[in-house]
Amino acid sequence: MTIAARASQAAEGRFRTLIVGAGIAGLTLAALLDHFEVGAAIVERNAASRCRGYNLGLYPVGSRVLHGLGLYREFVETSTPLGIYQLWNGVGQQMQQADLAALFDRYGPICGLRRAELIDLLASRVAADRMIFEATVTDIDAADGAASVTFSDGSVGDFDLVVGADGINSRVRELILPEGAIHAFDTGWACLVSPAPAELLPAETVREYWGAGFMIGLYPYLDGIGVVLAGPAASLAAAGRHHFTAALRTHLREPVASTVLDIVERDPDPFLWPLRDVRADQWVAGRTVLLGDAADAFLPTAGVGASMAMLSAAALADELSRSDAAYLPAALRLYQRRQQPKVIAAQQNSRKLAQLMMVKSPVMAWGREQLMHFYGPDRALADIIKVMDGIV
Repeated sequence: MTIAARASQAAEGRFRTLIVGAGIAGLTLAALLDHFEVGAAIVERNAASRCRGYNLGLYPVGSRVLHGLGLYREFVETSTPLGIYQLWNGVGQQMQQADLAALFDRYGPICGLRRAELIDLLASRVAADRMIFEATVTDIDAADGAASVTFSDGSVGDFDLVVGADGINSRVRELILPEGAIHAFDTGWACLVSPAPAELLPAETVREYWGAGFMIGLYPYLDGIGVVLAGPAASLAAAGRHHFTAALRTHLREPVASTVLDIVERDPDPFLWPLRDVRADQWVAGRTVLLGDAADAFLPTAGVGASMAMLSAAALADELSRSDAAYLPAALRLYQRRQQPKVIAAQQNSRKLAQLMMVKSPVMAWGREQLMHFYGPDRALADIIKVMDGIV
């Protein structure tokens, strides 16, 4: 069967829905739509077995969606609470330690887990025959009352709704929006992510080292720690990685940080994450809508991207639950009006934190260090707390 035939067969329900991208946003939406008798077909450019990447923190603004999918208990069992935040400077001196219990008491826990584990949880609520791997969309044409989609095998299918959930480099976004409506933000930095043993830190503890021209982060998951080394992108290229870590060792001799540098140096294939994001002015074009990183992507500095993708998927599913095929464009506009301000506020928070973290000048780093003695997590996450409070 062609991709179009398989997708059309899978997209059964009140209206024909195609989701492009089987990441966190796309799978969350597909699982939620099943509750509303809207069966969605999902096409994913990667192979079924490929889920490389990183670990992540999931805020309650995202994880609460799992209650409605009957997955919250499994989520708790496969994650670890991130209860203590430690901030150290660039020479290995602790500047701050914050207990996140007050945030937990108000909203619920922030938990760490591997991205692959979250993907597996969400996929468990989506029928396997709805997912088509190693397939892409090459064109979308708005037809009368439908979206005509051309797939990578040349086949064409018509759908009532197309959801672009295909990530920061979204092809759907390029197809439906003019270039001037898409805004990229590049910090010029990147980070390398490698796994480390859980014994490196006390349980439930997040630790970051902020120095001049670098940042090291340690973020726990159930049976390990994701370690991150961030710096100017050119310094982290394979040819320059050793020189970069060697320079850090001259003034950062704290044992845990030294172990992290060893781990990153020994890793033959660390996950490389360019620290950039994207913002789209519009999320909706006719019967096509953007979701998750395809709409507005996040820097990982606040660790809220996955949570906002799940929150947006829940908002979209809610609007679609009260619509039929004839009035889908109106439901999509309501979704954008409801969710876009929240996403922009959280994205802006991540950018603010990036400005604090990504300091090259030693003088600026010293000034930041003085500030951070009085700058707690509640201030650092102010915009995200507003989202959780429903203020935005």
